[in-house]
Amino acid sequence: MCWNEDHLQIYFAHSKTDQSGDRPRDPRRIYANPISPEICPILALGIYFLCYVPDDLCLFPGRSQYKRFMQMDTVQRAVTTHLLSLGLQPEDIGSHSIRKGSATFCASG
Repeated sequence: MCWNEDHLQIYFAHSKTDQSGDRPRDPRRIYANPISPEICPILALGIYFLCYVPDDLCLFPGRSQYKRFMQMDTVQRAVTTHLLSLGLQPEDIGSHSIRKGSATFCASG
């Protein structure tokens, strides 16, 4: 993971089509969303770092990828009052929102 000009870049070690991780990787680019901070991935990462300080080189602790990713629950509990003040229900925001919602939104034009 690294910062490049105006976006965050993440390199994945392997993918569904390259389980061994032998092929060269192109970074995934993540941009801030100042218009809708409630779905901004950069803000979410910042809040995560305020709530949890990694003690080793792993961004999300544990052996299970799903459990590591679901550390978002910690952040969700920390900002519940703010989410409610925005008219959002904390349970409406989950891993599916991040993984599928934004991609579908972008692809639909």
